[in-house]
Amino acid sequence: MKTVTVNASRSYDILIGDGILAQAGALCATRLGVRRVVVVTDDTVHDLYYASLCHSLTEAGFTVFPFVIPHGEASKSMESLCRLLEFCAEHHLTRSDLLIALGGGVVGDLCGFAAAVYLRGVDFVQIPTTLLAAVDSSVGGKTGVNLDHIKNVVGAFKQPKGVIIDRELL
Repeated sequence: MKTVTVNASRSYDILIGDGILAQAGALCATRLGVRRVVVVTDDTVHDLYYASLCHSLTEAGFTVFPFVIPHGEASKSMESLCRLLEFCAEHHLTRSDLLIALGGGVVGDLCGFAAAVYLRGVDFVQIPTTLLAAVDSSVGGKTGVNLDHIKNVVGAFKQPKGVIIDRELL
């Protein structure tokens, strides 16, 4: 596994390797401590990778709540954001808890923006599943949603606590 440290408004590590999704729970627990976590993903990625991530997280002691959106740009919306924020509130997430984005750019942008605004900021981790998300949207803290058909018009910069890039997912 290779580690790249990003020095932005605060520092965080990008962990890159093959097959490291199965270690995601231990990697998060070691760096962040065990918490309750909402995994934000889309319906396509959920069917492919959620079970493996959930198993890794629960084995590391996390309590996991899945939040699944339909795949595609239409889910990068204020409606999805409000549903995610309500989901976090219904599950009593606190500032000590964690959001994880498991997916491409839409999932990462939505999850990151929710992390920026829920309780005025909670931690989140990016686990990109597309090459574009791995090299762009998961790094640098750009988060946001669309209004109608105006792309990325509402957003915030929110650096993740870490990025886990499993090359086998790309």
